[in-house]
Amino acid sequence: MQQTKTETQSLELLRQLIGDWSVGIAMKVSEDKIFSGCGEMTAVEVENSGINSEIDTHIEGYEDYYENDLWSIDPTTGKVHLYSMTSEGEAHDHVGEWKDEKTLELKWRGTFEDQEQEEHILARWVSKDHFELKEINLSSGRVLLTTDYVFKRKELIPVS
Repeated sequence: MQQTKTETQSLELLRQLIGDWSVGIAMKVSEDKIFSGCGEMTAVEVENSGINSEIDTHIEGYEDYYENDLWSIDPTTGKVHLYSMTSEGEAHDHVGEWKDEKTLELKWRGTFEDQEQEEHILARWVSKDHFELKEINLSSGRVLLTTDYVFKRKELIPVS
C-alpha cells in the first residue's frame, strides 16, 4: 500500500537525519558469506536543497568506504531523491516514495562496469534516534549483494 506524504511530512522525517550517528553494517555477499563493519554518519540541512549526509565506513576485508548523499524532495512530484556519490566514483540518483508512515522505498537503475544494475533501498525510521537501511544490489534480476545498515544517534556528552 503506497501512501502519499506531503512535502512537509517528508521533510520532517528527513530532518530527523540531522546530527551525528554510529552505524553498524552487515554485508551479505553470498549465502554463506557475510562481512561486518561499522562507521559514522554526519548529516546537516542544506538551505533550500535538503539534507546532506556523509558516511565513512570500515568493513572487514574491504577498503574504507565513503559516501556523500543529498536527500531532497521534488516539489512537483513529491518523490524523494537520494543522490549518492561514493568513494568508488559512482553517482546515483535513487528515486522513491513512501510505503507507509515511516518507510521509504528508493530505486536506481543504470550501468556499472558495463553491466545493467539496480539498487533498491528500503529506509525505515524506527525512532528519532534510530533508523535502518537495507540496500539490495541486482544485475539481470540476480541479487549480487545485500547490505543492512543500523544507524543510532550518538549520545551527546554533557559538558562539565
